Amino acid sequence: MLRLAALMLWITLPAQAETALAAVAANFADTAKTLALQFNTNSGHEIEITTGATGKLYAQINQGAPFDLLLSADVETPAKLTADGHGKPFAYALGKLTLWMPVAAADSTPTAALQNPATRHIAIANPNLAPYGKASLAAISAMGLSTTISDKIVMGQNIGQAFALVKSGAADAGFIAHSALPTNAKGLVWAVTPSFYPAIRQDAILLKHGAQNAAAYGFLGYLSSPEARAIIAQKGYGLP
Repeated sequence: MLRLAALMLWITLPAQAETALAAVAANFADTAKTLALQFNTNSGHEIEITTGATGKLYAQINQGAPFDLLLSADVETPAKLTADGHGKPFAYALGKLTLWMPVAAADSTPTAALQNPATRHIAIANPNLAPYGKASLAAISAMGLSTTISDKIVMGQNIGQAFALVKSGAADAGFIAHSALPTNAKGLVWAVTPSFYPAIRQDAILLKHGAQNAAAYGFLGYLSSPEARAIIAQKGYGLP
């Protein structure tokens, strides 16, 4: 009932527009900006976005940062927030992990390419802060490469930084969010076998600070609308 009410709220133009501050996991930053633009246009409200690693955002929330809602990259963080008295979480997207090696031969096998001496640095997100980092380590383990390539791994604070390392050439390869993959990506692109890593279910939650904020409440409802779900799918995510 709460999500249905929220969905109806965003459809109706408000008598007084409000502004809400959204904490958004780094992997979802670009998609969130697109969604916020559409929501702002449709509703008259204003969603402002701050992005970062989920673990960092959680720490900021606990330290009193005035976020009204969180779009997390996992289920554990919103669950902890619920236990702390915040709202009830729900899934808004399913993340996908991709290995990208811009200078590798497209027909190389991922395992051989990662072990190649020419592959000196492999970027992942910090697994202590970012769910995509945990997924990357799980995938590497499933490939039987945990020991073989351990000295090649370099970490970005979040999945956005891992992508930046690969894009800039600072890393020869990287496990990135599929949604960040350039449309004209060259080299080896491998959609990591889903069974190689735990499902990256991304949950959203209304925070205490936004409990009376119509913009926050409405935006969370908007995430379940056909328009928003179409945008999320177009950006490379699975739909819950």
